Amino acid sequence: MRPSLLPHLRCPTCGHTLSATSADQLRCTGGGHAFPIRAGVPRFTTDATPTAKYFGYMWARQAQEGKPPGRVVPYHLHAMQEALEAPPLEGLVLDGGCGEGLDLANVALEPRCEVIGVELSSGGVAASLARTRGLARAHVVQGNLFHLPIASATFDAAYSYGVVHHTPDPDRAVREIARTLKPGAPLLLYVYEDFADRSPAWRAALEVANLARLVTTHLPPALLMAICRLLSPVVYMLCTLPSRRFRWAARFPYRHGTGPWSMAGDLYDRLSAPIEKRYSRAGAVALAESAGLRVERVAQRRGWMGLARKPVARATP
Repeated sequence: MRPSLLPHLRCPTCGHTLSATSADQLRCTGGGHAFPIRAGVPRFTTDATPTAKYFGYMWARQAQEGKPPGRVVPYHLHAMQEALEAPPLEGLVLDGGCGEGLDLANVALEPRCEVIGVELSSGGVAASLARTRGLARAHVVQGNLFHLPIASATFDAAYSYGVVHHTPDPDRAVREIARTLKPGAPLLLYVYEDFADRSPAWRAALEVANLARLVTTHLPPALLMAICRLLSPVVYMLCTLPSRRFRWAARFPYRHGTGPWSMAGDLYDRLSAPIEKRYSRAGAVALAESAGLRVERVAQRRGWMGLARKPVARATP
């Protein structure tokens, strides 16, 4: 663990500061809680949840494939910034649910940014470490969005793509992210859409997918991934190719595919999540506003993207 990370960390149980009692342990200065450091990563949680199990499997595969560190192609954060016309990030940034570390690596390479990625699963931690190896401005923490081990008013900006809607209480997760933002700091957030503005046929298709998840979320992760690989070419033919050629297919899901086998990860993402909550536009706005944030822009891109900001307190006369 880099020493520069320690001043930002707090005990997720009682909120006190932490001290490094050794190279492999942090200890709370208030309640005496201890937290291990493994592979240079402070660990404030474990893979105890089904969500961590399924997503961690996918990210661990990427870590085992030896993904190279350094800048990658524009990814989720870039898509949000582009859709929302958001300004570049600066200062200390939170990646809320850094997963495989693609956005984490890109932000760490920006000269005016330092980034802390918080990830629930050990597999995601391993993937993010592999992706950011040697990047001095990237930090990885294994933690839970419900109990961020970070001091209040720490971050100059934050983003979270496709994470909070997989938690048992998205409102609580966004409130906790908001707590760690400085006044005036922006949050870029993405959540799934509920198809409220789609045709009955699309809403029926979503219900069928939800029924399928009643089965797929009980399959062993390796078996589910194998099934998703077999389904990938079918989805590419039925969704990706029509969306590129016909106007009536412009809103098809999985239109971002790059080849017949490119949809396996996306299918696994949708079919493996034990918890999946979806939002209307108004619901997505309310999610941010309930955390005390002011929503500035909303965009529809295979779900709802929002740019919100923590208000600056007015000075008392």
